[in-house]
Amino acid sequence: MPLLFLPAAAPLAAVSLLPPRCRLRLRLTLTRAAATSTTATPTPAPASTFAVEDYLVASCHLTPPQALKASKSLAHLKSASNADAVLAFLAGLGLSPKEVAAVVAYNPRVLCARIDRSLAPISAELRALGLSPSQIAHLAQIAGRYFLCRSFVSKVRFWLPLFGSPERLLQASDWNYWLLTSDLEKVVEPNVAYLKQCGLSAADIAKLLVAAPRLVTMHPEYVQDAVRRATQLGVAPGSQMFRHALSTAGCIGQEKVDAKVAVLKETLGWSQEEVNLAVSKAPRILVASEERLRRNAEFLLNEVGLPPEYIARRSVLLMYSLERRIVPRHLVLKALKEKGLVEQDRCFFNVVAPTEEKFLEKFVAPFEDSIPGLADAYESACAEKVPEAFQH
Repeated sequence: MPLLFLPAAAPLAAVSLLPPRCRLRLRLTLTRAAATSTTATPTPAPASTFAVEDYLVASCHLTPPQALKASKSLAHLKSASNADAVLAFLAGLGLSPKEVAAVVAYNPRVLCARIDRSLAPISAELRALGLSPSQIAHLAQIAGRYFLCRSFVSKVRFWLPLFGSPERLLQASDWNYWLLTSDLEKVVEPNVAYLKQCGLSAADIAKLLVAAPRLVTMHPEYVQDAVRRATQLGVAPGSQMFRHALSTAGCIGQEKVDAKVAVLKETLGWSQEEVNLAVSKAPRILVASEERLRRNAEFLLNEVGLPPEYIARRSVLLMYSLERRIVPRHLVLKALKEKGLVEQDRCFFNVVAPTEEKFLEKFVAPFEDSIPGLADAYESACAEKVPEAFQH
């Protein structure tokens, strides 16, 4: 017989009408319900969650947008205890609130770092290598999460002798943070050893890393190919300009090199030997745009009247700004020649190559009495406005 469910207010007499087995089940059900109602405790209110964004703004001095971005890496953070300890440690190193904010903004997970296992030993070893607290903070910003790896110190120890100072290492790392993260054993050390075999000194390699920061951190096969292409440009390994040729080959691919060589041959009528000579004198001309190479070459040929072979031996002329350097100085030299104030065969390169201060001192200041307004005319020409003094 199925169990009958009676209303809670049903009279007891009605219960007695049930069969014995049903009465027993009903008593058990009512007893359990009573026990549950008397022993149950109210569900506690959920504990308040740790407000990560508020903490990043109030304690780490991040801006609200920075805090919003950083909080995505700290969603698991449940309290401020470890983060407070990290902030105290960074402050103890001598970092200013601004520097601490920069470190946290760049690598929010530093707030989760174990001081005894990572921050303290890494910082101590970097201090032993001669880095100041602010330089350590700078490295932490550059390297991000890699800063917390124990192998990070070995990378800094490797690079310091090449760059000669922490300042130069930091400068290069700003341009290429892979210096601090690439595999030393498989990538960096083989590349450095190979470049030394090609005749580059440690100082040359450090300078190369400023001009082409990623070169030494590329796969060794890429570096070997760059050396091959630099040699094909007519610059021999071990020569004074080889470092510049290598930085050029490391920055641009063979297709772009071929396109720029074609422009030089077409515009200047150069042979391959003259191209090689020009590149050996100034390898960085191949980094200039095709448009700049063409416009400079045409002006030097048609307006200045320089022979192609002269340009090949002084190929750096192709890299200077046409509007702000070559044209204004050409106009000054032309005016001086017309007045007979300088010799007619004055070397054009010796007019364009000097610094601005030297040029004014040698070609403008001495002749202002002879050509009134020469300085103002030159200044206007540099602003790409050809003044009346230079018009005919």
